[in-house]
Amino acid sequence: MNEEIVVLYSGGTDSTCCAALMAGKFSRLHLLSYNRFGLFGINNIKTNVSRLKDKFGENKFIHKDLNIDKLFKKVSYSRYFYNIRNYGFFVLSTCGLCKLTMHLRTLIYCLDEGVKNVCDGSNKNMKFFPGQMKIVIEEIKRMYSEYGINFMTPVYELNHPENLGWAAKTGLSNINIMNEKEVNFKNSSDSCFTTGQMLKNMGIFDSDNLKGTSLDKKMQARCFQLVLFNIFLYGYFLPAYGESLYFKVCLDFYKDKIKYFKHFIDEYVKKGRESRLGVCLF
Repeated sequence: MNEEIVVLYSGGTDSTCCAALMAGKFSRLHLLSYNRFGLFGINNIKTNVSRLKDKFGENKFIHKDLNIDKLFKKVSYSRYFYNIRNYGFFVLSTCGLCKLTMHLRTLIYCLDEGVKNVCDGSNKNMKFFPGQMKIVIEEIKRMYSEYGINFMTPVYELNHPENLGWAAKTGLSNINIMNEKEVNFKNSSDSCFTTGQMLKNMGIFDSDNLKGTSLDKKMQARCFQLVLFNIFLYGYFLPAYGESLYFKVCLDFYKDKIKYFKHFIDEYVKKGRESRLGVCLF
């Protein structure tokens, strides 16, 4: 109970539920939010930070807003032509690159602050998003563990409300995926709580399953670049090649990215703010 933990915090229902669950297990939570060019509504995040403080106490949480603009560009464009040659249009998987940037920034924060635990609101129902794919999460865990940090995904097995998300709303969940079974965007188990239901039961939300509603959008930052990723994913890759190849190439791409940036992290450990990562962060 005397340990501290970092939560990658967007202000949405999944990361808020994650923070609420960890509030009962750790003495202090560092809620890290991130901003860069392309994100808007950053101040929305404060809405649920206030709810968490009201529920668990003001001193339980430290909320910080970290700028990752330069780091995101470095993650996205380092060895750009190498990545195009080897992974093609996966350089358009903006959401995964952004999440990897957040993890790299979080890892540096933990090294600076001496925090040994990290968690986020990754969830099985977002299985096509690289940062929420179990096989990629295992690589993220391995990256943290190499620096003595434990990474957890406490709400991974919880459900989402049905017919949620960009693909379902536009009808692209019914696309013909090459050589694959139909993609199931619905709950895998009716017996499993959603994060919204858990937050209502804890007395943090007044109603359950806010996810995807207009109120939910006012609680967290938004990103228009999600459209680019969805066009690549649902409009091109899945119909053309199927999800098995998507998962394989996605894993290879992000393993390669993590391996490449490990050298930068090691350099930061030795040189701090004078390192190449330090220049991007401070």
